Amino acid sequence: MTEEDRESKYKSPTGGVAAGKTKKRSPNYPCIDLEKALELTGKIYSIDKRAPIPVSILVSRWGLPKYNSYVRQLIAALTYYGLIDSTGKGENRRVAVSDRGYRILENAPDRRKLLRAAALEPKIFNEIWQHYKQKGLPSNDVLERDLVWQNSFANTKFTKNGARTFIQNLKSTINFAKILPENITYGEENGTEIIDVMIHEQNNTPASAALRRLDLTLGSGEVATIQIPTSITMKEIKYLLDGINLIKGDLFPESKDDAGK
Repeated sequence: MTEEDRESKYKSPTGGVAAGKTKKRSPNYPCIDLEKALELTGKIYSIDKRAPIPVSILVSRWGLPKYNSYVRQLIAALTYYGLIDSTGKGENRRVAVSDRGYRILENAPDRRKLLRAAALEPKIFNEIWQHYKQKGLPSNDVLERDLVWQNSFANTKFTKNGARTFIQNLKSTINFAKILPENITYGEENGTEIIDVMIHEQNNTPASAALRRLDLTLGSGEVATIQIPTSITMKEIKYLLDGINLIKGDLFPESKDDAGK
């Protein structure tokens, strides 16, 4: 396997290792998504646990031939997510799995919370999610336009190629961490826990009728599906929730367990 082949395992599909110098640069962000970052963290933890290791050893853990600019980008990505701690500089640098990385890999009780925290740890990820969290991230072309032509995030603009790579990593990370728009939350009421959520964009419908489907896997293993228009407003979401509250007594008659409460 060539060096290029090894590095391609963790490249984003839209870009490679740093290309030539350009006058315009996108702001700093993780070069890989959270799922790939956890995979790399796991390769360290499986052998070295939480012991600090020099970068000369790190590259062998990742199956890469040498410490170079691409390895530095990967280390930076894991650091952005808070999965590793790093000390020293250059070839004297040492890295170790952080407490967050350790707890996620060991499936600690707060793993889901830690995944969400890791996903929004990169400043630019958090800034953009805070901007769109009411209704969720827009389509790729809308988000690309905002990143390239608006000076709204990180007080800087993206290049077109940078925006496309960024969007892919951002959306993959948000979906992997199962972060939902505001007012659509994971529930743990009445002993029923929502343990998984898949968000599906249904782009094959007319723009005026575009839908977002939420598949919520419950603790029982059953899946509840909700379809909402992508254009739904916060006021309409409130009406929807109020409507469910009004009819839930008819849909779900009071059980014997509930009757005694």
